[in-house]
Order: sequence, then structure tokens, then C-alpha cells
Amino acid sequence: MGALTAATILSAGRAHDGVAAAEKLQLTVSPTISMAPASVIVRAIVERDPENRMLEIVADSYAFYRRTVLELDGAKAPKVNELRLIDIPGGEYEVRATLYDSRGGRTDARRVLMVMAANNR
Repeated sequence: MGALTAATILSAGRAHDGVAAAEKLQLTVSPTISMAPASVIVRAIVERDPENRMLEIVADSYAFYRRTVLELDGAKAPKVNELRLIDIPGGEYEVRATLYDSRGGRTDARRVLMVMAANNR
């Protein structure tokens, strides 16, 4: 049951201006379950908006941490922002994306990634 729970995709978000978080920011992780060392693609899909200023993507586990911050040029910024995680070790990862706007608002999205450690016998 633990692996099933760990593999469950979690979504959470909030937007401060009444627009649904899912409309402003979507986060995908592919694959969501893999064997170590894993290669994973994280995509943050950002609805174009003149207020968008920064996108932060974090992948965090006990043995691995990666943080990427991208400056966004409002409505001119790319809609899809991709991060490739190569040869990551086994563990349960929380992958988070946070979109910041010019008014101090933020929108969050989260996913869980499970990388199974290889058994060395």
C-alpha cells in the first residue's frame, strides 16, 4: 500500500485573483514511477499572462535536491517549461512548481514521483 500511496499523483494549488490554479499552472512528471537511476521529464505549463514574473521548479527527496528558477517575460514567456532530471537515485520525490506574479501572488502545483532503488544482490 505504501508504494501505491507514494505513486499517487498529488495536486494542490492556489491562485489569489479568483482564477483557478489549474488554469494558471499545470505540472506533469513522466514517468511517475521508474527504476533507479531514472531519467524524468518535468513539465510546467504556464498560462500566458502579462503578470507572470517567475517560475520555480523543485525536485526534492532524501538523497537528491534540484531547484530551477526561470524568469518569465509576462505574456511573452513560453507556455511549456521543461526540466530533465537525469540519473536520479531511488526515493520518493516531491516535485513542486510555483508561479509568481508581479502583484506578489503565487500559484502552486505538486506531484509525487517514485523512483525504485535497484536491488543489488
